[in-house]
Amino acid sequence: MAGDTALTRLLLGLGLRSFSMHPAQILAVKQEVLRADTGKLRPWAQTVLEADEPASVLAR
Repeated sequence: MAGDTALTRLLLGLGLRSFSMHPAQILAVKQEVLRADTGKLRPWAQTVLEADEPASVLAR
């Protein structure tokens, strides 16, 4: 899960800071982490958790 770049922002917004993944996934996830603004991701992650359709919020 941590190696899935589609979920990196969500995991960061939920407060996770340590990830375990296959070495081939590290570069892509690192790029997502470096681009992330965790201050904005925290409220967004809460919105995802409270959404009736979380997948639609994740797609934004």
